[in-house]
Amino acid sequence: MHNSVNRTWFIITAVLIIAGVAAYFIGSGVERAARFQQFTTAESQLQTARSQIAALHSVNHLLSASVWTYRATVALDNRNFGVANDAAANVVTNLNGVDGTTVGQDGKELRALQIEAASVRISVAKNPESQRTQLLQLAAGINAIIAR
Repeated sequence: MHNSVNRTWFIITAVLIIAGVAAYFIGSGVERAARFQQFTTAESQLQTARSQIAALHSVNHLLSASVWTYRATVALDNRNFGVANDAAANVVTNLNGVDGTTVGQDGKELRALQIEAASVRISVAKNPESQRTQLLQLAAGINAIIAR
């Protein structure tokens, strides 16, 4: 009788130990899975944040290009041709800093604006009104992209 009681206690103890070890490993696996899920979520959020930052940089370049276009127009109106040309160069620089994909552009409209901006040459010899019109059309194109 003593042997059967010892054997029963031994079996119960072994089963409890095995169940405890199994529970530990199952719990560890669940915990690892939860940590992996948190890591995956954090990684996804980081990628989203990076995309948003890139879009904001592009929008900033567009806004700066718009401001420089109006500065060039004001300088032209004041017959300050050197400042107008410098401002027009800043328009080109800022438009070249725009990533069209981050601001929802297929690239054609942005590329056309970049080409148009690069062709701006403020000159004393030219009619100021036609140059002013060119700058204002450029500004309108930039502002149309910003509005979208």
